[in-house]
This record gives sequence, C-alpha cells and structure tokens, in this order.
Amino acid sequence: MPATAVSVFVGLACGALVAGAGLALWYCYRQVPGIPRAVHVIRWVAGALLIVGALEWWRGGHNPSAPVLQLILMATLAAPPGVNGRSLAHRSHVLLILPALVLAGTGLFWISAPVETGTVNGPIAPVGLAVTVCGGLGARAAGLVLSEVATSGPHVEWPSTAAFALLTLIAGSAALVNVWQHGTVWVGTGSESGLAGAWLAWAAAWAGRRQPPWLRAGLTIVAAVSLIVLAAGYPILQNAG
Repeated sequence: MPATAVSVFVGLACGALVAGAGLALWYCYRQVPGIPRAVHVIRWVAGALLIVGALEWWRGGHNPSAPVLQLILMATLAAPPGVNGRSLAHRSHVLLILPALVLAGTGLFWISAPVETGTVNGPIAPVGLAVTVCGGLGARAAGLVLSEVATSGPHVEWPSTAAFALLTLIAGSAALVNVWQHGTVWVGTGSESGLAGAWLAWAAAWAGRRQPPWLRAGLTIVAAVSLIVLAAGYPILQNAG
C-alpha cells in the first residue's frame, strides 16, 4: 500500500487523539456527562487505526531503515486508556494522551517523505519488536507519571514495571549471547551501547520509584525518552533478501 494511504490511518489516529485531548480539556470547564466515556472510546479507536497503519506499512514493503513502524507501534501501546479508566476532573489528564500523540505525529511526519529502497517486507525481528514494546510501555509510563504529579493522583506502577522487566530480559539475553560467542559481556556495538544506556536510565528510574513524585517523574521521563530513541533506531524488520 502506498505511503500516502498509510498516512491516512495514522493521520486519522492523530486527529482522534487531538479530539480526545480537546474533549478532556473541555470537560475541565464544563462537566458534560458522557465526555469521559467518549474520550475512552476515542483513544481505543486511535489505537485501532494505528494498528492498521502499522500493518499496512509493513505489508507495503517500505523503507525498513525509517523508524515509522517503531513509532506507530509505540504510539499504539500508549494510546488506549487503562482497563479501569481515569477521571477527567483535571486538565492534566491530557498528559495521558500526549505521548501517543507525539509518537504518532512524528511517525506521520516521517511518512510524508520516505526514502524508498524497494520492496522490503521481511519477517519481524524479535529483539527489535521487544525493544519497541519497551518504548511503548515507557511512553505510557511517562504519561501516567506526569498526570500523577499534576493531579497528586495514585501511582500506577505496572507500565514502568513491565518496561523495566522486559528491558532487563533483553539486555540480559544479549549479555549471555556475547559471553557465549565472544567470551565477554559487552562487545561494544552501537546497538548494545544504546541498550546498555537505556537499561541504566530505566534502572535509575526504577530505583527512584519511592522518591518524591517530581524526582520519580523526571527519572521516568529520561528513561522513557532513552527507550523511545533506542527503539526508533533499532532494526525491527529482517530483510528477507
């Protein structure tokens, strides 16, 4: 499918997220019944549109070096609301939508002028996909912690825990492979350096989870950004040749 067609799905998702953020802000001033449920539905719709966009980008055989697929998948993980939902009594709940909107918007910008290199729609690389999932969970954790600081709400820990656990598994597996193949924990490649840096940043955020909210938020944001940057540059498609 042409990149312009993929941009339709991602663009609609961005529009839905903007609409959800606008409704959340409106609810701060006029608490019209039904708006919270509408925002939840809009976020689910945005997530579904992003999934379709990611699938079509992969099926279309577009440039595998462009981080479009990673950005869309991370936005997909960050877009839907939590299982129990959230009150929209404060305008800071727009921060729950902001990470997904930034990721999707960046992906849409990247689609606008992709550099095509022929048809490349090989299999998904497991490590690249796992790192991308970590980035999406990190973005979700960043939105949650920002909202918690702004509203003094309860701490929601599962996205941060899941991201740190998965990232530790990836980094530990890479270290074991290096020991097996090269006799050393760290070979020093660019991807391994990024993985180690992201793990250290997230470990700092994890160690500071009992600290004051503002410090926890800062550490989580730094860790989330490091994960997103790592995921955006990590190969997620294997060239089938």
